[in-house]
Amino acid sequence: MGKPPPRAGRGGGPATTIALLALVAAGVVWQLGQVVRARAMAEIESAGYQRLDLYAGTISTALEKYAYLPTVLTRDKNVRALLAAPNDRRRADLVNRELEQTNADAKSGYLYVLDAKGLGLAASNWAEPTSFVGHFYGFRPYFLQAAASGGGRYYGVGVTTQLPGYFIARAAMAGGTVLGVVVVKVDLEPLQREWASGGELVMVTDANQVAILSSRPDWKYGTLVDPTPEAAAAMTSTQQYANAVLHPLRFHEVERLSSDAVIVRATRHNYLMLSRHLPEEGWTIHYLGDLAPVEQRQRDATVMAAAASLAVSLLVLYLRQRRLRLRAEMETGAAVADALRRARDELERKVEERTADLMEAQEGLIHAGKMAALGQMSAAIAHELNQPLAAIQTFVASTRIFAERGDTATVAENLAMIDDLTRRMAEITGHLKTFARKTPGRRQPVSIARTVERALMLVDSSLRQDGVQVTRDIPESAWMLGDEIRLEQVFVNLLRNAADAMKGGEPRRLSVTVTDADTAFWTVRVADTGTGIAVADIDKLFDPFFSTKEVGQGLGLGLSLSYGIVRDFGGSIRAENNPDGGAAFVVQLPKAPPPQPPPPQPETAP
Repeated sequence: MGKPPPRAGRGGGPATTIALLALVAAGVVWQLGQVVRARAMAEIESAGYQRLDLYAGTISTALEKYAYLPTVLTRDKNVRALLAAPNDRRRADLVNRELEQTNADAKSGYLYVLDAKGLGLAASNWAEPTSFVGHFYGFRPYFLQAAASGGGRYYGVGVTTQLPGYFIARAAMAGGTVLGVVVVKVDLEPLQREWASGGELVMVTDANQVAILSSRPDWKYGTLVDPTPEAAAAMTSTQQYANAVLHPLRFHEVERLSSDAVIVRATRHNYLMLSRHLPEEGWTIHYLGDLAPVEQRQRDATVMAAAASLAVSLLVLYLRQRRLRLRAEMETGAAVADALRRARDELERKVEERTADLMEAQEGLIHAGKMAALGQMSAAIAHELNQPLAAIQTFVASTRIFAERGDTATVAENLAMIDDLTRRMAEITGHLKTFARKTPGRRQPVSIARTVERALMLVDSSLRQDGVQVTRDIPESAWMLGDEIRLEQVFVNLLRNAADAMKGGEPRRLSVTVTDADTAFWTVRVADTGTGIAVADIDKLFDPFFSTKEVGQGLGLGLSLSYGIVRDFGGSIRAENNPDGGAAFVVQLPKAPPPQPPPPQPETAP
C-alpha cells in the first residue's frame, strides 16, 4: 500500500491571516455603524416627537379659537327671529350685516345660517359672488351631524367657494325641535403656510387617509392608501374634496420601528415618519424627519472605522512580516511600510474631507439645538397662551352681554383687557417664529441687554412656574458684534441650564450681570443658587453629547453649540462655581459701538 499524502500544517499562511483580519474588521465596522445609527435615530426621534406635540397644539388652538361662535350665534335674538321667519327679508338683511361684522371682528373664515333643511338664509359673504345665501347644504356631514346631535365638525372643500376649510356647526333648538344650524368655516391655510415657512415636513391626514394639510403643496390631497369603493362613494356624495384630484403619495415603507414610527422612502430620500392621532377630529398628524444626516453620520463612522481597521490590520501584517523578514526577504518590510504610508495618506485625506463636511453641518446643528429648546419649552408656552385665550373668550362673552345692556364703560374696559392679552400673545408667538428661523450668521451690532430680555421672554413661563427670581444688571451701552438670534440661543441655553440646576432646592435666584472686562470685551455672568458643578465635570461641560441631566432630559448639545457660537463671535465661555454656592457661566463678548441713529429728515413746507 502507498503512503498517505502529507497533512497540511496547523499554521495558516498570509492569506488566512488577512481573511481573519478582514472578517474581524468587517464585524467591528458594521457594529460601530449600527451603534452610531441607533444613537442618531434616537436623537431625531426624540426631537420629532417634541415637534409633533408643538404642531398638534397649534392645530388644536386654531380650531378651538372659533368653536364658541356658532354656540353664541344660536342664542342671538336676530338669528332666532330669522329662523322663525325665514322669508323676512328685512330680518335677513340685518343678520347678514351682523354676521359680516362678527366675522371681521373674529377674523374667522365664514359665518352662515342654514334653515332646518340646510338652505342658506344669511351669511357673512352675502355681498360676494360666492355668497352662501340661497344655496342648499343639507347633504353636507356637518349639517347632518348638527341636526342629529346638536353639533358637527367636518373638514372639506367648499362646494360654493371651492376653498378648503374646517366646518364647526351648532343647531339652534326650540323645545326639542331644530330651528336651523349656525356654521363657522375656519381657514387652515395660514397654518399650512406657516409650516412651509419653517422648512419642516408636516402633514395631516383625515379618516380617509387623505392629506388635507401639508407643508409641501404637492402632497396635499395625496392618499396614503387607495380609498375603498365605499369610501370613494361617500366622498362623492358629500363632495368632501369638491373638484380636488386625489393622487397616491408614493411613500414606500422601508422599516417599521413602532406603531407610530416608520422609515419611509419618498422623493428619493429616506425619512423617519412619526405619527400622532388627533381623536377629536379623527385626524392623524405626521412629522417627517430627513434621515440624510443620520445616514451621513453612519457613513462617516463606517469610513473612519474601516480606515482604522485597515491601519491595525496592516500593522499586524507588518509585525508578522517583520518576524518573517529575519529569515526571508528584506524587501517585504519595505512593501509593508509603503502600504502603511498609502493607508495613512488616504486616512488623512478622508479626515480632511469629513472635517469640511462637519463645518458645513455646524449651522444645521445650531438650528437643531434651537428646535430642541423650543420643543422642551412648548408645554410651558402652550400653557402661557391657553390662559389668555380662556380669558379672551370670557371677556368676549361678557362684553356681548354688557353691549346689549348699553354699559359702554364696561365694554370699553373689557376691550382694553382683550387688547392687552392679544398683544402679549402676539409678542410671544411672533418671537417664537423669529427664534426658530435659521440665520445667515451676519455680523452686526447687537444689544446685549435686548438679547437677554428676549431670551428671558422665551423661558419666562418656565421660570415663573419654578418660582425662580431673576435679577439683571446690564448697561444700555453694552453692544457686541455678532448675530442676535444665535446670541439669543446661547442665553436661552444658559438660562434653562441655570433653572434646571435649581430644581429641588431653595432659594432659587438667577442673576445676569454685564461688566467691562477690559477695553475689548464685555463680561456676561449668568449665576444661579443651585447645587453647583462637580469638579470632575467642569472640563467636560462643553463636549458634544455630555450631559449631567437624566436620560431623556436633553441631548447634551446646548453647551457645545453655545461654545461654538461664542467662539465664532471671537469670544470665550467658561464655567465656575460661586464661592457662596451655585454655579456661574462667564461669557466674554467682543465690544462694538452702538449703531448710529439715522439723520433727521428736513421738514418740508406745507
